[in-house]
Amino acid sequence: MKKIAILLLFFSTTLLTWGAVSTRVCLSDGNTPLELADPNIPFVYRDVMVGTRLTIIVDSNVAEYWYGGALVTEETDILYGRGCDGLECSGSCLPAAGDFAYVVEIEYPGYGFEFYGGEEPNVGDWFIFDYNAKDIGNCNVAFYDYDVSETEPVHTLTFHHVRTRDFDGNTQVDFADFAVLAFYWQEVNCGDANDCEGTDLDINGSVDVNDLMLFCEYWLEKTE
Repeated sequence: MKKIAILLLFFSTTLLTWGAVSTRVCLSDGNTPLELADPNIPFVYRDVMVGTRLTIIVDSNVAEYWYGGALVTEETDILYGRGCDGLECSGSCLPAAGDFAYVVEIEYPGYGFEFYGGEEPNVGDWFIFDYNAKDIGNCNVAFYDYDVSETEPVHTLTFHHVRTRDFDGNTQVDFADFAVLAFYWQEVNCGDANDCEGTDLDINGSVDVNDLMLFCEYWLEKTE
């Protein structure tokens, strides 16, 4: 009897959670997942450098009509649609979303997009848009499922932007950037974030082993 009860609980939970439209965050290649800051805490991602481009994909495990949105309030130039013409973003619609699916830009009460599924959708990736880690600090992207609520997000993607290690601006943290850090090694007159070409990563006024450790965390990572 106990086993039957457990099985019933399992199947009822599966039925309740099976149908879902959600998001996943990848690096700019659209394939490599961005790691969570803590594997036990969903939707809170590990630190990314200023200048990093990310890809946010809306996917579904059900082939049913759906509409929702994504909204950011901190900045107006963090989220980017694809193929936008001032209103619709045709390049942000993926084939699985169905015929006549579309994405529109919205600017109030923040900036973002609304997604509308099309006819005869398929399970898979439905919509795609890009994220630009522009400034140091936190940024939240609220994700809405309008079948659930038009005012409260179903979850929020949380990002934290840190200082770039791409000192030479060639879009990758490599030996050229290490050379810049080495040039300022043990410099003690980094008066602010713009001095020492940004190599004083912990902003303590000097370039030391702490900055080297922070630099190495992003070795060979791309900012575009």
